[in-house]
Amino acid sequence: MDPVRSERGQRLSSWALAGGLIAVVMWGLAPVATRAVVAHIAPLPLLTLRMGLASLVLLPWALPVFRRLTPRSAARLVTAGALGIVGYTLPVTVGLQWLRASTAGLLLASEPIWVMLIGRAFLSERRPVRAWAGSAIALTGVVLLAGPDALAGGGHRALAGAGLVLAGTFAFGAYTIVLRPLSQVHGAGPATAASTVVGAAPFLAFAGTISGSRLAQLPPSAWAELAFLGLGSSVAGMVLWNRAVAVGGSTRVSLLLYLEPVVSVTGAVALLGEHVTDVMVAAGVLILAGVALASAGVSAEAAAGASGPVRPAARPMSRDT
Repeated sequence: MDPVRSERGQRLSSWALAGGLIAVVMWGLAPVATRAVVAHIAPLPLLTLRMGLASLVLLPWALPVFRRLTPRSAARLVTAGALGIVGYTLPVTVGLQWLRASTAGLLLASEPIWVMLIGRAFLSERRPVRAWAGSAIALTGVVLLAGPDALAGGGHRALAGAGLVLAGTFAFGAYTIVLRPLSQVHGAGPATAASTVVGAAPFLAFAGTISGSRLAQLPPSAWAELAFLGLGSSVAGMVLWNRAVAVGGSTRVSLLLYLEPVVSVTGAVALLGEHVTDVMVAAGVLILAGVALASAGVSAEAAAGASGPVRPAARPMSRDT
């Protein structure tokens, strides 16, 4: 092999992994930023501004997908947009009014389990015993975190917040499955961009909730958090992540996703002054261990059933609350 070409490839791979890490840090900090900004602006105007900004920037990536749509794929895209943007961002943003960002970050880490359960329920996808054991462990952590710890962190309103975050995570799991065929045809990045643009459209109906006088009163920190959510998490995170997957391979790069809840908890403690409880630590360990075991079981099954090297499909986009 040409040493120069090999060295260049290693540099590209290193830069791609660095980009993937930056994307994960952005996604991990998204619940922290959302928790901070909903103290200044209500969820609907917040999402209208955020998703409108993100969709304008992502529109150039979405246009090639729109040009190639068939009636059937258009229906799938609308469904994906409704699930991934409205069905995910709205309940999670509302829930973060009442739930600690650190708790939300750990609950959001359970998404792969919901993907597996939805795939089994609606697509009859078979999974090995190890995957189901991992799911049971992760769901135990979810129950532990969404029950006693949520109540200790803010009473019944925090429990309602946990329920909304879980509902949003479930919707995102369904979005991942619905979008999968479009990602295979158009690529993960363009399909995600198109679903974001389509999913953001319903928020235009709530443009009237945006008050100019209220926006004028927003502190600079709230504007920075809003820009981070719209341009950083939703746009830059997606671009960096898909670039990392394209260069470094999804199997290797996806390992970075295990850092996402760690970033959420660390950011919530450092930036919002939240406190980590023993229950949170125990629940977080259960969720991450369960997701890791379930993912390993699915990967092992795929490798055993393949006739050649297996490269898992790129994840459409991580959560960007």
